[in-house]
Amino acid sequence: VTDVVRAFEAILFKGAIGQIYNIGGSNEISNLEVAKSLIAHLGCSDREGELISYVPDRCFNDLRYTINSAKLHSLGWKELISFKDGIAATVEWYRHHTGRFGDIEGALIAHPRAGMEKNAVDEARRSALLAKKRKA
Repeated sequence: VTDVVRAFEAILFKGAIGQIYNIGGSNEISNLEVAKSLIAHLGCSDREGELISYVPDRCFNDLRYTINSAKLHSLGWKELISFKDGIAATVEWYRHHTGRFGDIEGALIAHPRAGMEKNAVDEARRSALLAKKRKA
């Protein structure tokens, strides 16, 4: 988070109006590595198999996405926090500030819609759990 705030400051004070700046560091991390890291930091490594769902690849699936952040680096910005330290600090912050966000259960539903009733959210959650059980 600290690096992102510093990137916003660099763009705000040194960037050119109308330009697009990508924020990215020098490390490449897969979505799976991010998920496993979060699970480990949350102390749930023993449930990793239950918490990570693998889905079939799409036709013509992209193997990776890269971000070119050279324009941001040209403003003098560079990453100072490693992914490992940053994810640990972020998880720790959320652990200590969970009360700020209220009920976030609806955020766990894929493609929620504004005005979605609680019953619909509950039904979507049940459907997702049933689908997962059928696969097992």
